[in-house]
Amino acid sequence: MAKRILKSLTDIYLIEDIKFNKDQDSLVELHERYKNMCFKQVHKFQNYFKLNNINKNDMLGQSLFLIYDSAVTFDPEKNIKYITWLGNKVKFFCMNYTKKEFKSNHFLEYSGEFFTHISARVTVDSRLSNEPVINFSEAFDFLIEHPDKRIKKVFEIRYSDLKDKPLTWRDVGKKLNLSSQTAINLHSKGLKYLRKKIKLTDR
Repeated sequence: MAKRILKSLTDIYLIEDIKFNKDQDSLVELHERYKNMCFKQVHKFQNYFKLNNINKNDMLGQSLFLIYDSAVTFDPEKNIKYITWLGNKVKFFCMNYTKKEFKSNHFLEYSGEFFTHISARVTVDSRLSNEPVINFSEAFDFLIEHPDKRIKKVFEIRYSDLKDKPLTWRDVGKKLNLSSQTAINLHSKGLKYLRKKIKLTDR
């Protein structure tokens, strides 16, 4: 079969390839086409993020998930353009991220096998799978096994806080008497650890 020239393919072709085949190449191409549009939409909510104690950089890192989610939910038969649909998805995501249940459902970055493989191929720190392989409580069960006990505490504070507003890394660090960067580093170590655990449970 001749190799596809992705740049010559239509948005609809890429969207259907993502929706029905979960094709990584098509998602990377669609992401390249619309990531800047996602960033511009997110920037429009920067005042809203400040009021709700949301880290804007965290939100900018969601472009891969947002483009994937908009592709699999897009219906070309409806009288709406894909770029408009994507814009609505970004707006909904930004405005609902402060809700506790919404945040909890999306707490595990790169959790799906599909996103685990593709995340290294995009040019931003894209995160979030729409179908977590393990649930919220199981993730914490895995983190208990990690030798660095601070990691579990970082995840607990970041994702289990009963407040509707997600804590900033500065606030997470304060609660643990750590710097913001140390909290971020521990979080990254925890994600890598969970990815390994997810792979083992999928075998």
